[in-house]
Amino acid sequence: MPLPLPQELYIEPTNRCNSRCETCVRTFEELEPAHDLSLDEFWALVDQVPALRRVVLHGVGEPLLNRDLPAMIAHLKRRPAPPQVLFNSNALLLTPAWQEALLDSGLDEYRISTDAAQPALYARIRGVDGFERMAENVAAFAGRIAAAGAGPRLSLWFTAMQDNLGELPDLVRLARRLSVGEVYVQRLVHYGQGLAREEQSLFRAMQAAEEALLAEAEALAAGWGIHFQASGATTPRQSLMSPDGDPRPWARCRRPSSLMYITANGNVLPCCFSPFTTRDYEGLILGNAFQAPLTEIWNGARYGAFRAALQSDAPWESCDRCGVCWSL
Repeated sequence: MPLPLPQELYIEPTNRCNSRCETCVRTFEELEPAHDLSLDEFWALVDQVPALRRVVLHGVGEPLLNRDLPAMIAHLKRRPAPPQVLFNSNALLLTPAWQEALLDSGLDEYRISTDAAQPALYARIRGVDGFERMAENVAAFAGRIAAAGAGPRLSLWFTAMQDNLGELPDLVRLARRLSVGEVYVQRLVHYGQGLAREEQSLFRAMQAAEEALLAEAEALAAGWGIHFQASGATTPRQSLMSPDGDPRPWARCRRPSSLMYITANGNVLPCCFSPFTTRDYEGLILGNAFQAPLTEIWNGARYGAFRAALQSDAPWESCDRCGVCWSL
C-alpha cells in the first residue's frame, strides 16, 4: 500500500546566500546551480500535499533573497487548515519593508542564525561584517511585532563549537537586549572543511570550563524568562553531553516517514542535514519534484532503499554518524 505524503515539507526558496559561513558546505562547493524558486514552482509543489501541518522555508540559501517569499507564505496561510510556516535567516536583509511584508504574510516563526554575540567572532564565523546590521534589524522587527500585538515568534540560533562557546552567555544577553524570547543551541555538523571539523565539536567533549559557560547561559536565560533550548526538542545540556548508548541511533530517525526536503532545483533529499554529511551528493538525490509527482518519489524505489538502509547496520553515508557525531 502506498505511503501517504508527509505532513511536513522543507522547501528551499533559494540556494543563493549573502553570507559565507565557515560551517556551511555551500561556502566551499556548489552543490546545485543557483536558482530562486518561482511562485508557479512553489504552488505546484505545495498544492500536491493537501494535509500539510508544517512548512519550513529554508535550505542552504538565505530565504530573504527570494522576493516571492511573502507570497509563498501567504498562499500557505490561506488554506482552510493553514500549516505552521517558519524559516531561518541571517536577518541582514530584514529591512522595514521586509518586516512589514513578513507581518502581513502570516509567518509563524522567524529564526535568526547568529553563531556569535560580538562583531569580530561573527565576522570570522559567518564570513561577513554584518553583526550590527543584524542586531539593529532584529531589534526593529521585535519592536514592530510588539507594536502590532501579533507576529512571528523570534528566536536566536547558535551552532556551538570550541571557538564560540565562550560567547554563549553573551548571546543570551543579546537576546534580552533585542527583545527575543528564545535561544536555541545546535550541535556542529562536521564534514572536514572550514570550521566544520571534528576538533571543533563539543559533543561528548565538554570540559569543566565549557560546562561552566553552559551553566551560566542557562542561569541567565532562566532569570530573564528566555526559553533556552536545543534543536530536536531537548536541552542544550542533554544535546551536547548525552552519553554513549544506542549503537544504531540513526534507526530512530523519523524523517524518512514524516517529512520531505526539496531544494530550489526540485531535488528531493532525505533531510536538511544530508547535504553536509555526504561526499556523494548526486547519490543522495531521491528524485526530482519538477520531473515527477511527489507521491511517486515518496513511494519510489530510491526512497524505499533509503528507508531500508536506515533500519540496518549500514545506512547511507549521509546518516551513518547521525546521532553519534551530530544531532538526530
